[in-house]
Amino acid sequence: MRHTLRPYATAGIMIVGAGLIAVTPIAAPLPDIQVRDVALTAGGTLPDLAAPWIDQFNIASQNASTLAGNFFLAPGVGFQQALVNQSNLWNEFFHDPTSSTLAAVMQQFQRNLDTVLSGIGLQGTSIGAFTETGGWSRGSIGSMVLQHTMIGNHALMFGEAPGYVPAAEQSMVAPIINFLGSPESAIMMGALGPMIAPWVALSNSITDGDDWNTTLANMVGAYFNGADLNLDSLLPTINSLIGSEFPPGMTMSELDIAFGGLLSTGSVQVANYVSGGTTVPAVGGSIFNSVGLQFTGVPSINTLALDSEPIGPIAAWETLSQTISGLLGSGWSDASAQVGSGLFGSPPISLDVTAPGVGIDFPTLLGDLFGSGSSSADTAAASATDLSTLVQDAPSWF
Repeated sequence: MRHTLRPYATAGIMIVGAGLIAVTPIAAPLPDIQVRDVALTAGGTLPDLAAPWIDQFNIASQNASTLAGNFFLAPGVGFQQALVNQSNLWNEFFHDPTSSTLAAVMQQFQRNLDTVLSGIGLQGTSIGAFTETGGWSRGSIGSMVLQHTMIGNHALMFGEAPGYVPAAEQSMVAPIINFLGSPESAIMMGALGPMIAPWVALSNSITDGDDWNTTLANMVGAYFNGADLNLDSLLPTINSLIGSEFPPGMTMSELDIAFGGLLSTGSVQVANYVSGGTTVPAVGGSIFNSVGLQFTGVPSINTLALDSEPIGPIAAWETLSQTISGLLGSGWSDASAQVGSGLFGSPPISLDVTAPGVGIDFPTLLGDLFGSGSSSADTAAASATDLSTLVQDAPSWF
């Protein structure tokens, strides 16, 4: 499978940029607009008028339920895990208040910060380099992050792309590719979606010849649920420019970009969180995950389809929090899981999760520092000795 995807993995990355640039120019031309009479007669007119609104409301309601479920599993899960880590590290110091312990604690703080800053943007050397054959090394920070930002097919193609970047250009191109699959890109895509989606829905309705009621329902619904921008008009140009990179007989047959609405949830590899017998689909996405592609004439499999997955602003921020918690060790990501789980209909990953905050254990100062049997004099002497040692050894921590 890896070798099958190689000839056009880079094309997917190029299409992301080309599609985003082409959003404005390719708006559908206005056809001859005809005002349709609305016949308010007996026979179901009002139910017909309500139908598109009901459909949009039900989609929004389902998305809102998913967003609420993710939030209430553990509100601010990333912050909760950060507090747990803080309490655990300070417990280590209070049990052994020496300069070496304090230095180790401070170094771990720094490592945690570096991991989070590298992971949320997929930037920096600590994310875990691509393997020689392409793709993220199993258990790397990148592998963990991609579980929250891509569905299986997208992750598979995304992992192939760096293998086709010349070594001399890796340092320039890799950060751009990485950003397209990062939680930070989800924040960007989520912020743009509700502003762009209604106009995309208007263009789609005009192209489809929808009546005014359906058009208005689609525009309002797009603000909450998102809309899909069809970019098939670019296919002839794309196939002519990069078609030579494809195996004989293979062409790109579909291209679109999904702009999320306020409540769009996205779809990613970590497909289900399980807590207390309740199963909640995970939310997530990225710029790359929002692009839909289909190739026909693919060797061995004939057709390869990557469905576009819209993500909204609320889901994007939940994704960021859940990703941070995973990077800090919450267990809300499976670092050992193979990128591409859920590929071609295979069962997605499900994780049993708990709110990290229940594990916070703040130290008791005197009991942990000096022991419950210490006298006041012993306590004072121990305090003075430890403080003196810490002050003297402070320069060595850094």
